[in-house]
Amino acid sequence: MQKSQNPNTILIVDDNEVHRYALSRLLQSRNYGVLIAANGSQALEAVKQSPSMVLMDIHLPDTTGYKVLEELRSRPETASLPVILMSATEPAPQARNTAASLGVQSFLTLPVSPDDLWIVIEATLRRQQRRTT
Repeated sequence: MQKSQNPNTILIVDDNEVHRYALSRLLQSRNYGVLIAANGSQALEAVKQSPSMVLMDIHLPDTTGYKVLEELRSRPETASLPVILMSATEPAPQARNTAASLGVQSFLTLPVSPDDLWIVIEATLRRQQRRTT
């Protein structure tokens, strides 16, 4: 797990090292801070560092992204934390419905183009800023 002092920090939760690396490089190229977690337990620990958003794979080695999301929503300090779920293997309609029922801001099917990723991240952060101002 890495720590960032950037106020626009995104927590990447993915068990695939290549995905984590690629996403972190993309985010850093746009001046985002990055926190990294390889599983659900690390993700729940990393949110204590107050990221601006979470970008999380559904399939994790110790749990699912859905279960991590349920835990985040049950905690007052993370109940409104923006979360974008991702999956390369989950059927998109089913995953989108489950994600929406858990209050996910968006769902991405991997692989995702950098342009599409930026559109979703920036729109999610703008929505969150409007809610908090």
